[in-house]
Amino acid sequence: MNDMKVALVTGAASGMGRISSKRLAADGVHVAAVDINEEGLNSLKQESNNISIFPCDLSDSNAVKTMVQRVQSELGSIDRVTNAGAIMPLGRVADLSAESINQLMRINYEGTVNIVANVLPQMMERDSGQIILFGSIAGTCPVEHMSAYSASKAAVNMYGEILAKELEETNIRVMLVCPAITDTPLMRFVDETDAPQSIKKSVMGGKLNNPEDVVSAIERDILTDKVICYPTPDALYATRIRRFFPNYWWKLVQKNS
Repeated sequence: MNDMKVALVTGAASGMGRISSKRLAADGVHVAAVDINEEGLNSLKQESNNISIFPCDLSDSNAVKTMVQRVQSELGSIDRVTNAGAIMPLGRVADLSAESINQLMRINYEGTVNIVANVLPQMMERDSGQIILFGSIAGTCPVEHMSAYSASKAAVNMYGEILAKELEETNIRVMLVCPAITDTPLMRFVDETDAPQSIKKSVMGGKLNNPEDVVSAIERDILTDKVICYPTPDALYATRIRRFFPNYWWKLVQKNS
């Protein structure tokens, strides 16, 4: 991080994007904070003179292209991207409209693609940079009422891991972050929508992971050669159970419901 000058962080208005932005700014990095939530961005801007805000809808490819060009023009070459922007509406497949599912995919997956597509060329030209993409164990470990979100994160997981493999011979560091459920504003969807009972129990029981711990794990693992960061033990545990005991996974989910 010592030679990092500019970092672009999406989902910066809240949650782990906001925590990452504040930590980077405190370390002297100029942060381009990106979110569709302008009120949250304006609040974040008051935290540090090293934070500049760039309101943007990640699902709009033209808007992302314009935003990245502005960041590069106003702040300079981007040394790190942390793509934490996402939404998490929940519910049974039969109860979700095609538009709501497709919109989720546009933000969570296509938003990731839009960011990478516009930042990667300059990083490749310089042969340097860090790309941190937020996938999720939800993209590996299925749970009822999470079909749309899990599908979007499965897409991000595959996209990020393959991107890392394709760039492994370069000096561009790509890391996919796969957290378990974490105490961020995304959890509002648990109250607002038809959430799985297992998640409701975790929320009510205070069993959500601390977002500060997740960001600390990211900063630790980005200094290694790990392609996938499982920030907490439960994330790795769940992923291994699903991989090696797929039938038992559903029994475990039902038991915790």
